[in-house]
Amino acid sequence: MEQKEFNPIIEAVVTIRQYALSVSDNWSSMKALGAVLKEDMDKATGMINIYGLDATKQQWASELIDYNASKSHLEDIMQFVISRIKEKSTEGLSARWNDYPGHVSTMEASYEKMKGLGQTSLPENKRGAWGELWKGIMDSHKSIGREAKAIGIQLGLMKKCTPDEIDELSDTILKNIPSSYSTDDAHKYTEEYMAAYEQLKKEASQKKTLWDRFLDILAGGTQQTPAQRVMMQRWVDGEKGDAH
Repeated sequence: MEQKEFNPIIEAVVTIRQYALSVSDNWSSMKALGAVLKEDMDKATGMINIYGLDATKQQWASELIDYNASKSHLEDIMQFVISRIKEKSTEGLSARWNDYPGHVSTMEASYEKMKGLGQTSLPENKRGAWGELWKGIMDSHKSIGREAKAIGIQLGLMKKCTPDEIDELSDTILKNIPSSYSTDDAHKYTEEYMAAYEQLKKEASQKKTLWDRFLDILAGGTQQTPAQRVMMQRWVDGEKGDAH
């Protein structure tokens, strides 16, 4: 299997493009991801109901209640926050968004319990299919998480930039970064990503104040890897060094 050794610059550029793409499609991909996730969770429930013992079904039903409660809270938060973003209003945003990580943690705990329940209770000849199903569930969950990360960036920008400046940033990013942007594929496109990084630095040098604000937000991202944060902070410091 090919080793994926990610350059932190590439990881940062991937994050930047994910943000811009999410903004440009008005977050519609999140709904599509949610529909896929629901379909897979329904399949998991079907497998438990067909092959599980009564005790397993009862445990599953109990866990499903907790999972659906977390899911409902997260959907409410997303709907509220996205509506405010579209309205270009910051009213009530911080308080609602601060509730998001806690509900995600609760949902992820439910995932672990539900996955384990199937692994230990389903017939052996169904466990391979169960594993594949949960891989798809977790892939969807991670993709939604990347969309949520982009929302967090957008909220940070709304506090520091005008709507026109945010649009300008998004347009610049989409113009310069390769379309193959996923973290799973990024290692295949090192040359393209490094070229995009250099081009973004060039664009940033022409709009120092705006890009300083943007990069500051990215550098402080709690969901970034340590390598991403270090690289982004160096970028921030480099741009500020040029500007002052």
